[in-house]
Amino acid sequence: MITEVLNNNLIEAMRIRIPDGTNLANVLMDILYIGKEAVYRRLRGEVPFTLAEVAAISKSLGVSLDQIIGISSANTAMFNLNFLHYSEPLQTYSSMIRRYAEILETMSGDPKSVLSTTSNMLPQAFYLKYDYLSRFRLFKWMYQHKQVNCVQKFSELQLTQELIDAQKAFVKANQDFRTTNYIWDQMIIIHLVNDIKYFRDINLVTEEEVEKLKEELILLLNELEEVATIGMFPKTRNSVNVYISNIDFEATYSYAGTENLEIGMIRIYSINSITSLDKAFCKSQKDWIKSLKRFSTNISVSGEIQRIQFFNTQREHIKEL
Repeated sequence: MITEVLNNNLIEAMRIRIPDGTNLANVLMDILYIGKEAVYRRLRGEVPFTLAEVAAISKSLGVSLDQIIGISSANTAMFNLNFLHYSEPLQTYSSMIRRYAEILETMSGDPKSVLSTTSNMLPQAFYLKYDYLSRFRLFKWMYQHKQVNCVQKFSELQLTQELIDAQKAFVKANQDFRTTNYIWDQMIIIHLVNDIKYFRDINLVTEEEVEKLKEELILLLNELEEVATIGMFPKTRNSVNVYISNIDFEATYSYAGTENLEIGMIRIYSINSITSLDKAFCKSQKDWIKSLKRFSTNISVSGEIQRIQFFNTQREHIKEL
């Protein structure tokens, strides 16, 4: 009896984790490397899943053992922490960015795909295409974590081609969503400006490098303004809604989804995010982002005066460097 209940709980948990319309048997054949008939015997309850099979399913689909034994609740969810390994930060960071890109790529071609982000820092989808800005964000993280001893100064940090390619893939995947919603904190530029000032003052970033960072910041800001003005990404022509918040954000929250698949993300530790495919968490992310629009001003296409004021203010912050 107990085995039957656990088996049924596992099957139900798996169905929740896969996109609607996906054949669970085919998914299990790929995960467990067993034949179709062996899979169906397990789904019919004739043969119980082994512990090794449950472990493989849990790892692949993110099924919590709590769900299987029946002690899960609406207040629990499975998260991927996406931690970087200090021993090889560039390699693990590259793998992480590539993994994010691959997840977004599975959704971005869908005609009903939506990507929404509330951000208190420059969006990765924009700054990762710029050499100095993308290196500086990673350098700051490395400097803060003393376990990482691969660079002492900003000039010593050089990105691998693997990481550069991963960043390009991530940027492209972000712009391939049919609809993108951005809600930006008023301080998205000044936080970065203050960071650059600090590292310049302790002689880890040179004046020449500061000038390069300023140049890229101006280019990035011009790009953001163009996107906000026309309400779309110029290359893909996909719709972009830009809002400026009248309240401060304590973190960056993101949601990406289609009718069949969705993911929620919260930025942590400067450069990475915790992620979850949990449906309740994703709904919570959507509702939170939607609620923040009440405190925000739409500057995409409309809101011309507010848009000009916002970007002029950001340019004034950059001049402080």
